[in-house]
Amino acid sequence: MQRTGTRIAAFILLIGLLASLFVAFERARIEQATRRVEIAMDYNDFLTLARSYNYRPEAFLVALRRAGLTSLALQEELGSSIGTDKNAYVASGVALLSTARLSSISDPTLSALVHNHRIAQDEVYLLVYDRPTFERYMQELPLHFTPGSLRLLHASAPWVIAIRTQLDYFGSVGLGIPTSQLQLAHRLNFLVIPRFQNDERLEAPQIAALFDTLRRQARISTVVFFGLRNQVIGFPDHLRDTADVMKARNLTFGSIETYDPNQIQKGNDELAKLIPGRTVRVQAIAKLEQDKLSFDDIVARYLLGARERNIRVVYLRPFAHQYGPLSIEKTNVELVRQIADGLRARGFTLGRASPVPLYRGNNRVVVGIAALSVPSIFVLLLFALRFYRLWLAIAAYALTIIIYAGGLLSHHDILGRSIIALAGALLFAAAAVWVYGGAFTEPPAQSTGAQVVRGLYWTALATGVALLGALVVVGLMSSPLVMEEIERFRGVKALLAVPALVALLLYLFTDRFGARIQNPRAAFSTPVGVGQLILGFLILVAAALVITRSGNQTDIAPSSFELSLRSGLTSLLTVRPRFKEFLVGFPLMMLVPALLLAHRRAIGWLLAIGIGVGIGDIIDTFSHLHTPLVVSLLRVFNAAIIGCIIGALAIVIYRALFAAREAVKRRAVPA
Repeated sequence: MQRTGTRIAAFILLIGLLASLFVAFERARIEQATRRVEIAMDYNDFLTLARSYNYRPEAFLVALRRAGLTSLALQEELGSSIGTDKNAYVASGVALLSTARLSSISDPTLSALVHNHRIAQDEVYLLVYDRPTFERYMQELPLHFTPGSLRLLHASAPWVIAIRTQLDYFGSVGLGIPTSQLQLAHRLNFLVIPRFQNDERLEAPQIAALFDTLRRQARISTVVFFGLRNQVIGFPDHLRDTADVMKARNLTFGSIETYDPNQIQKGNDELAKLIPGRTVRVQAIAKLEQDKLSFDDIVARYLLGARERNIRVVYLRPFAHQYGPLSIEKTNVELVRQIADGLRARGFTLGRASPVPLYRGNNRVVVGIAALSVPSIFVLLLFALRFYRLWLAIAAYALTIIIYAGGLLSHHDILGRSIIALAGALLFAAAAVWVYGGAFTEPPAQSTGAQVVRGLYWTALATGVALLGALVVVGLMSSPLVMEEIERFRGVKALLAVPALVALLLYLFTDRFGARIQNPRAAFSTPVGVGQLILGFLILVAAALVITRSGNQTDIAPSSFELSLRSGLTSLLTVRPRFKEFLVGFPLMMLVPALLLAHRRAIGWLLAIGIGVGIGDIIDTFSHLHTPLVVSLLRVFNAAIIGCIIGALAIVIYRALFAAREAVKRRAVPA
């Protein structure tokens, strides 16, 4: 009966792994097909820099385009920005009345209003000297103000518009993207990244008008929102209207990468979920932070983002420092050139950013089959631990189906998939530790060469099982929304802590490692020494540090030495391996079979914890779903090569020290 149950579980596991492999293959194919990156420049910041140094903006932009710049990020003009050029002027009624007391007003329309006492203190008066600007204002103002709030006082140049509002509120209102900027982008063959500010009163017709006025004048690439309140258009009540408008016009949404949840634009994730397959990740460096970075750091950060974090819009702000002997202008041209050349060298192309589309690897049926891998490995572990019960196996499969189906029916499928994927990751980590347990009972080999080969065998065996767990995570979680980090895999921190604890429990309470506690009650009542307390405390501190430092942004910053080491490894290997793998997991997996049985018993529990950390980290590498599969595979491969070399050296050193110790003992024995 048990043999039949094992075969059934193994067969279902095989089917589930094949489904996961299909998803992984399709995902890798899509990742290879979506490698077009957009390099954009913030036009407002660019214009400020150009004017500050008296550079000719158009000639400067031509040089940037030749260097590889693809797009201009054009921001809506705010009411507070009116007057920075010669196209318009704005003043409140109070300001006009105060001015009239001191001097005459040259504009005849406003002068007549003052003379006839028709200036209202609760109005703002807008003078426009340029027809395209006037036409834009007449299109944009009705989107934000009621018809009764607007009056056209003079219908020819200079046009005069009265708006019933307060000047401070008017200063925060978006008035569209200046026509001159759109014409400049069109003339210089740039794509346009429109940056609109949200107004909570905008509904479907106004949102459509906002985009349609732009589509007639420019080639829109990616829409990136901005604003003092940090909201996407349509938040909070009209996100679906925004989504419908963007889908109808085939627009791509740019989700700005941020490590602080408080900085995420309000409505960002909700909008992306409404338009799956139309989102790209945008990487920008804030002005204050950029001012502290070197030229090379900026280039390296953007290249790393495109290669390892699925960044498809490189959002640049001008660099305000000289690079060597180059002028500020040439420095920025060189910045764009190095980023563009670096992207091309890494297999990317430049142009309109390519989102991760809806692809057949994310098929619900295929993912559901992949989910069956999780109860299957659970059942096989029950057999290995001699805890198998038929009702437990049935319950495991039923619970998996209920969670997956419940997620689909409740429209929280990613949450359901995350729960199953986390369970699978932890179970496969336990299976990898269990498989490796045989290395703890195997006698050391006679020769060093044979011992290194044995270490490689056990390391490959445990790593292979861990990679199967990673494959299941990939099969379950490779949704476009997860790959764009709109939805996230829940349980990354658990993957760093639980496998180590599971490894310790398996070591202490099973026969697999040859060190089972026969009487747990007596073991728990055994007095604990001061040294053991200190060691336990240090392990807890190290575990807390590892968990706290997990993620891209933590309260505990890496040391300058660690940052330098990371940079060196990235430069040398292209993809940096993770320290927990190549300094802990892989060396220990290599070393354990070489240790004498007495030494294994003395520190075996500590070695098991270290191996559990390494195995958990292998699976965790693939739980960062925004990282391309090829990069994750290369990261683990690099860690395995370096870690096995370190482990082999440790074996050689250990055996040499043991041989020297034995030689000393033999010489000490009287003849």
